[in-house]
Amino acid sequence: MKRMPKIKDVMSAFPFSIYATDTVTQARTMMKEHKVGHLPVKMEDGSLSVISLRELERTQLPGHSHTDFDELTVGDLCPLNAYHVDLQTSLIEVLDHMSETHTDCALVTRNDKLAGVFTFSDACHAYSEHLKEIFFPPSGHDVA
Repeated sequence: MKRMPKIKDVMSAFPFSIYATDTVTQARTMMKEHKVGHLPVKMEDGSLSVISLRELERTQLPGHSHTDFDELTVGDLCPLNAYHVDLQTSLIEVLDHMSETHTDCALVTRNDKLAGVFTFSDACHAYSEHLKEIFFPPSGHDVA
């Protein structure tokens, strides 16, 4: 009998993170260096949030309320109530919540400490792998 997957089975473990006091420029540079679309943010009070590349790119659009981008910090932009789940949370529960609330990222914690991140892209990748297992199972006749 198959086991119901947990978020820990599909998350990106040990994600890169940034501090709320770091600049938007530092966040953008870190995301490009590590080829990630989301960065967990360590807030000054010890809580966690998240910033996405999409949110950073919005600051560059004409008409954005912030104009002094050199002074803008990650904490100025990231949401105060990011979606958090425990490492042992069912993948179905996380996927249902993300789809119902249009959330594109879940911060995964263990004992209230950052353990991983699960994004919309991770969900697409996991679903693709699942479909490949169903429709293109290994035949056992693979030749090296």
